[in-house]
Amino acid sequence: MDTFGNALLGLLFLLLSIAGTFLMYKLWGYPFDHEKLRSSAPPKLMLLHRLIGYAYGVIYLYLMTEMIPRLWTYEVEFPPRTVAHLLLGLTIGVILLVKIMIVRYFKYLESTLVPFLGTMLLVCTFLLIGLSVPFALKEAYLHRTAVGGTAFSAENIERVGRLFPVTELPPHIDIKEAITIDALKQGRSVLLEKCVQCHDLRTVLVKPRTPQNWAETVSRMAERAVFNPITEEEQWRVTAYLIAISPELQKSFKQKRNQELASARSKTTVMAVSAMTLPETQETRTFEIESARMMFEEACSQCHGLKNIENSPPATRQEALELVARMVENGLEASQEQLDQVVYYLTATYAK
Repeated sequence: MDTFGNALLGLLFLLLSIAGTFLMYKLWGYPFDHEKLRSSAPPKLMLLHRLIGYAYGVIYLYLMTEMIPRLWTYEVEFPPRTVAHLLLGLTIGVILLVKIMIVRYFKYLESTLVPFLGTMLLVCTFLLIGLSVPFALKEAYLHRTAVGGTAFSAENIERVGRLFPVTELPPHIDIKEAITIDALKQGRSVLLEKCVQCHDLRTVLVKPRTPQNWAETVSRMAERAVFNPITEEEQWRVTAYLIAISPELQKSFKQKRNQELASARSKTTVMAVSAMTLPETQETRTFEIESARMMFEEACSQCHGLKNIENSPPATRQEALELVARMVENGLEASQEQLDQVVYYLTATYAK
């Protein structure tokens, strides 16, 4: 099952845990005969609780058979999120084992410990699913948006075709064939089936990158994938897909960044970054407007569509400085002169 399928199964796993826990609270409200070790709860509710427990256990075993073999494919030290995910998974297994042993063989402990163990199962399940499912659903949303929205549009595919040569792909790679919708979908399959062998989707979806950075990252990951190698063709397909969804990643990253900036009131920090990146000594420098426009299009289209600027243009030169500074902080690689050209174009075109 792919990452999205496992995410849906994880949500069902969580729902079963919630249902089982709150049904347990109701059942434990009925009198319990400590001599006969029997509850007076309705048999049908007891059966329902047992069936939920069986379903929960089956899904747990399946998810563990998916997770444990992946651990052997890691070529680097486990990232913190993976360690937490593994520990929570193992903790759930231990709690399940103890709970089953009490219910089957140590019933005199049932009324005392089982409610506590059931609650711990719910807490661990919630944390386990919360570490992985949101990012799997985010990737599915990005893909759905891509297919029906901007990322797989003719305009964006043209953008990918224009940027793809920047990744220094081998001469035998056919650019037109590599950026078709079918090829991009194959790239997504590589992302969900092979790239997640060494890290979770959060690593990919945390923020956009430039095409060259995507190519370098994919190449570096491919070198580490010994047990489940990523072929050269697969590398270029997944690189093309990541370039295609970068505008959607940029939107998400921009929203998150705006929230962080608003809460931290760090506008002065951004302005300081701007000042360091683009010194004020360059303020009076001018360029030929057409060459500045071309540099702007080349630089800014790496991570997002050009309409983003048109929808929210900088009103002053200072806003243009801050905008370019954020692009540099997001991974844009350009010389000082190229950055000056972009600022000049934004100021000349949009500033009042």
